[in-house]
Amino acid sequence: MTPRAQSTIRQLLASAWCSAILCCGSVTLGDETLFELPPIPGEPARPIQLSIPHVEHTSFGPIHESLLPPLAEPIEKPQDTPRLLPLALPENSDSKAWKDEPLPPLDEELWQHGGSYIYAPEGDRLGWPCEDEHADFEMLRLPEDYVDPEPFTLFTQFEGEEPIKQYSLDWFGPGAYNWEPRFVAYGGYQVSAIAFKQGNTRSDGLGHQLLVDLDLRLTGTERFHVQFRPIGEDNTGGSYYRFSDPAGYIDNSTGEPQRFWFEGELHSMFSGFMDPFAVRDLHMVGGKFPFQLHNQLLMNDEILGAVINKNTLYLGNTSNINIQAIYAGSDVDNVADDNSRMYGTNISVDYKKVFYEGSYLFVETPDADGRDQHFAAISRTQFHGRLNYATRALFKFGDEAGTGAGELFVLETNYTYLMPARPLGIESGVAYCNVFYATDGWNSAAGGNFNRLRAAFDVNPLVAISTGSSLGENYGASLGIQLFRHHEDESIAPEIAFQTPNGDFVYGFGLRYQRKTGKRTFFEVLGVVNLSDTESLRRDGVFVSETILF
Repeated sequence: MTPRAQSTIRQLLASAWCSAILCCGSVTLGDETLFELPPIPGEPARPIQLSIPHVEHTSFGPIHESLLPPLAEPIEKPQDTPRLLPLALPENSDSKAWKDEPLPPLDEELWQHGGSYIYAPEGDRLGWPCEDEHADFEMLRLPEDYVDPEPFTLFTQFEGEEPIKQYSLDWFGPGAYNWEPRFVAYGGYQVSAIAFKQGNTRSDGLGHQLLVDLDLRLTGTERFHVQFRPIGEDNTGGSYYRFSDPAGYIDNSTGEPQRFWFEGELHSMFSGFMDPFAVRDLHMVGGKFPFQLHNQLLMNDEILGAVINKNTLYLGNTSNINIQAIYAGSDVDNVADDNSRMYGTNISVDYKKVFYEGSYLFVETPDADGRDQHFAAISRTQFHGRLNYATRALFKFGDEAGTGAGELFVLETNYTYLMPARPLGIESGVAYCNVFYATDGWNSAAGGNFNRLRAAFDVNPLVAISTGSSLGENYGASLGIQLFRHHEDESIAPEIAFQTPNGDFVYGFGLRYQRKTGKRTFFEVLGVVNLSDTESLRRDGVFVSETILF
């Protein structure tokens, strides 16, 4: 037998011997691990003993090179040699020095890592800890019995989750939709101070206003709504005590509801007689309700009538076509007759990311012969990122016995600024610029839905035009910016404007400041200054108010 064959046999025998020893050791170790010896009567149980097989060292001959795996080829370039990153171990792994470091105070730990500052009161750093650790500061944590205020509700919660309640009330027909009623009462109370002068007439006083809204929702698409203004009927803005001559209390209180209407979706109400999978999308509203068209320029009024709406119509590349049929039997506040009647239609459509709106209105004036008016309007609104602009063209026909035909052309633009640096705490702003031209004879179709106290402090000429009063030929522009601070809890809006009613130049400067003072309260200041060579067009004043929402 050759030496090579003898070496191979010795290697095979050695491998078999090692395998046998390991197998015996594994069986012995497994048996002793899984099964313990039964205890001897009268003696305590023996602990499990593990035995490790002993393997004697045996000298074997060298393994032949043919049995070894091939060697890896050496790396030719030293720079290709991979480098291992050193382990991130301390120099002394047994050191426990970190345990000896003192823990930071609890208030500091919460301040740095607990986010406790989110419980601070509203405002700019109110209640934040001072640099002096011994200085007193307001508690950041809300009281444990704090309850977030919400309107008065019945039947179903105004907000939150709760089990669905089953009621026996439902709409018409067999298998009709069930009601899930929810009643909510909410509103607001406002106190204000006024110092105002226009021409040679002063109006200084203290006033207040109360709004009460009662909303009864029957389903997700049907509801009854009533609004009361107990101390400020119509659009007076409230009752107030006037200090200027003639002094006295101006009482604008009333017990009549200012708004009342019912709105619903026809398919939902008559679901018992219709296919449940049919798409109708016919909505209607009836009663005395607010109605606005073309950003309040064509119409902004509270009318007594009805509107039927069909939404989600599609034609070609258009989307979301919305058609409205309008009828107002009375209470249309037109310059010719406060009790006019109105018939009309309004269509809006989205086309290639552009929003179009077109309207036709006919205003019948039964108490003013020859003053019937026709209105046609078209608007186009487009968004270019943060830049938005709208162009509007409004036309009036008829009114032969009055001011005749008229037109209004408007360009409205705004641009949103984001301020990462937050100068003076300002996070964002919306700059706007409005340009308009109104011909002699233009007036809106209906413009009675205005708070007269606030409208006097607005420098934007379009607000005066929206009231429906005829100002003759007029053109002008307004430029301003609304700045938001502290997550929009505070707003500052300076504005400048000019206009030329009947050829008289008027320059205006205005400022609107609003600040949230609590969960449901906010503070507002309005200031205005108008400069003109015509004394009757000069005005200046300040309006200050605090409003509480409930």
